[in-house]
Amino acid sequence: MSLAGGSAVTAAAGGGSAAAETGTGSAGGVPKWVYGLAIGVPVTAALLYILFGPDDADKKETKRKKKKDPSSTTSTTTATPTKPSEPAPSKPAEADKPASPATAPTLKKESPAQSPAKNNENPDLPQMPTDPLEKAVALKNRGNKFFRGGRYELAIKSYSEAIDVCPKDKPIDLATFYQNRAAAYDQLENTDSVLSDCDTALNLNNKYVKALDRRAKALRKQAKKIENFSVQIEKLKQCVEDITSVCLLEGFQKQEHLMLVDQVLRELGRAEAALASKSRTPLLPSNNFISQYLESFAEDPINKILKKESEGDIDEKENGVDLSSGFSRAKQCLIEEEFASIIDDCTQEIETDPDTSTAHLARLLRGTFYALRKQQDCAMDDLTILINAGDTVDSKVRVNALVKRASLYIQMCKDPKNDPELSLADFARAAEIDPDNSDIYNHRGQVFLLLEEMNKSIVDFNRAVRLNPNHPIAYAQKLYTDYRCAVMIGDATKVNTVISDFYEAIEKNPKCVENYSLAAQVLNAQEAFKEADALYKKALEVDPKNANLLVHRGLMALQSRGDIEEGVRLIEKALEMDELCEFAYETLGTIEVQKGNLKRAIELYEKAIPLANTELEMAHLFGLRAAATSQITVSQRFGIDLNQRMSGMPGVM
Repeated sequence: MSLAGGSAVTAAAGGGSAAAETGTGSAGGVPKWVYGLAIGVPVTAALLYILFGPDDADKKETKRKKKKDPSSTTSTTTATPTKPSEPAPSKPAEADKPASPATAPTLKKESPAQSPAKNNENPDLPQMPTDPLEKAVALKNRGNKFFRGGRYELAIKSYSEAIDVCPKDKPIDLATFYQNRAAAYDQLENTDSVLSDCDTALNLNNKYVKALDRRAKALRKQAKKIENFSVQIEKLKQCVEDITSVCLLEGFQKQEHLMLVDQVLRELGRAEAALASKSRTPLLPSNNFISQYLESFAEDPINKILKKESEGDIDEKENGVDLSSGFSRAKQCLIEEEFASIIDDCTQEIETDPDTSTAHLARLLRGTFYALRKQQDCAMDDLTILINAGDTVDSKVRVNALVKRASLYIQMCKDPKNDPELSLADFARAAEIDPDNSDIYNHRGQVFLLLEEMNKSIVDFNRAVRLNPNHPIAYAQKLYTDYRCAVMIGDATKVNTVISDFYEAIEKNPKCVENYSLAAQVLNAQEAFKEADALYKKALEVDPKNANLLVHRGLMALQSRGDIEEGVRLIEKALEMDELCEFAYETLGTIEVQKGNLKRAIELYEKAIPLANTELEMAHLFGLRAAATSQITVSQRFGIDLNQRMSGMPGVM
C-alpha cells in the first residue's frame, strides 16, 4: 500500500504495499494502486484508513439480521473430494435449517392420516413415532415449525426434546439438533447459549459449516461488546478461525464469507494494535524516511531557519542565540542527520523557558519527532499546546502545527467517522491564519484524494503549486492527481499529456525523486513496464538510499514478468540497504503467502509490526498475520492443502 513519502499524511505513516504496484483491489473494491501518491516511504496510513474505516457492510448486516434466514446463510452442500461439507443426517428428513419467520411459506394442512392428537401448544402437530431416531427427527421438524412461526421458546423446547431422545450413536443428527437450537437462541439474543450449542454441535461434527458460521458471528457479536482488548482479541481470533474454516470447507466460493473474513480481520487487527501500542518501544524510522518527511513541508519554519543559516543570511550570535542551548543542538542534529537526540534536546529547551519563541520552535520540532517515533499521543499534545496558545505563538509555527495535527488525525484513525472532519477543520483553521501557505493545500489535497473528493483535491494541488511553484513535490502530486482524474473519466489523451508533463518535470527538477517515482507508478499502471523500471533506476541514482524504490522494482518484476526470483532479490536488497524498511518485510510476507509459505510470511509480518509508524498501520499488519495464522491452524485441523485453496483469501496478491 504505498503512497510513498511527500506529506505528513503519507510520509509519517509509512509506506508501500505489494498491492500498490500490482493493481490488486482492496477488500472494499478500491484498487490499491490508486493510492500510490508519493515516493519512498513504507506503508501509508491513508490507504489503511480506507481498509479499516467504517464498514457499510457491518451496518447493513445488522439491518438484514431479522430478514435473513436465522439458521444460517450457508446452504447444505454435497461432500466432494475438493469441497468437503458436513455429512448428511442418518435419516434424510426435512432440511435442518429453519426458514426465516419473515419469509416462511404458508404451511400445508396435514392430511387426515397425519393428523396429530390434541396438543395445548399446537393442535396441528403430528403424533410422535416410536423409533427413537424417527421421534427425534419429528421433534426437530416440530421445532422447525415453531421457529418459522416465530415461537422460539417452543422451538427450543422441541429441539431440546429431540436432543434428549436421539440415540447417542447418531452424532450427525445430534449436531443438527444442537445447531437448530442455537438458531432459536440466536433469535432471542441469548449469545451464551448460541455459543454453547454451537460448541457441542462442532464437537459432534467438526466440519459442520452452519455451526461454524453461526459461532463465528456470535463470537464477533460478543467481541464488539467487550472493552478489554485481551478478551476481545481472543474472541476475534476464534471467530477468524471459524469463518476461515467455513471458507476452506466451501472452497472459497461464497463472497459473503470472504467479506466477513475481511471485516473480522480489520476488527482483530485494530484490537491487537490498540493493545500493542500501549507498550511498544519508540523507534525512529530510517534517516532517509525522516529526511523525505521533513522535505515535504516547504513552509516549515524550522526548515526556513536552517536554510537561512546555511546561506549565511543571519548570524546566530548577533541575534542572541545561545549555541549551547537545547534547540541549537537540535538544529545541528537536523543538519548532520543525527536524529536520535533531537527530542531530548528540544525537551531541555522547553523546560528552560516554555514561553519563548525558541521554545515554541523546539516544541514544534519535538512534536514532529514524536510523530516520527510512533508516539502519536505525545505528538498530539505538543502540537495542540502550540495551536491553543493563540497569538503568543508565531503564526507560521501554529499553521505548521495545525497541518501536522490534521495529518495525525488521519494516521491515528481513533474515530473513523469523525477523524476526517477533525482533520479538515484543522486545515481550514490554518487557512484562516495564513491563506497563502502552500503546505496547507498540498497536504489537504492528499487528504481529499484519499477521501475520493477528486475535484477538491485538484483545486488544492493547483493552489499549492501556484503559491509555491518552486516546490517540485507538490507539482508531482498535482500531476499524479491529474492522471487519476483522467483514468476515472477514460480520457486517454489526458493520460498521455500527464506522462509528457512528468518527463518535463523530471527535466526541470532532476533531483526530485517524487517526479521519477510517481511517473513510474503511472507508467506501471499503463503497463509500460520497461519505461517505468527505467525511471525507478534513475530515481535510485538521485536517492541511492531509498529502499522503497527497490521494493517497487521488485513488485514490477513480479507483475510484468512473473519473475519471483528477481522480485525477491530486489526486495531483499532493499532490506540490506535499510533494515528498517517495513514495506519490504510486508511485501515479502505477501509474496510468501502467495507461494503458500505461511509460516515464513508470519515471520516477516512480525518483523514489520514493530516498524509500523502508526497504530493504523499496525492494525493492517496484525490483520495480515492473523489471516496467515488462521489458515495454518484450520488447514491442519481439516487436513486441507492450502496451495489449492488459499487464492481467494484476503491478503493474497
